Amino acid sequence: SVGGQIPNGLAIPLDKAGVKILGTPASMIDNAEDRFKFSDMIDEIGVQQPRWRELTSVESAFDFAANVGYPVLVRPSYVLSGAAMNVAWNDEQLKACLNEAAEVSKDH
Repeated sequence: SVGGQIPNGLAIPLDKAGVKILGTPASMIDNAEDRFKFSDMIDEIGVQQPRWRELTSVESAFDFAANVGYPVLVRPSYVLSGAAMNVAWNDEQLKACLNEAAEVSKDH
């Protein structure tokens, strides 16, 4: 495959195993996929970004949404394709978006 989530997910383990990867280096895929690394990179070049948090529970997501206000964007880590990336306009939509995100990005 030449794109999509499966190759992105395989790039780092294959790179660590010494497999030669053509195209985008595995470290750059990781920089784009990892929310913390990407945010740090954006901060370094001075680009503004909205408040965000890594959230691991529905309750913490509700607290964050109450703090920043709706709408909120749900974007799982390690999903560059945009799968399960959604905008929630209320608590009910947020819970549905989080359930979908948890299915798509189980490890993150």
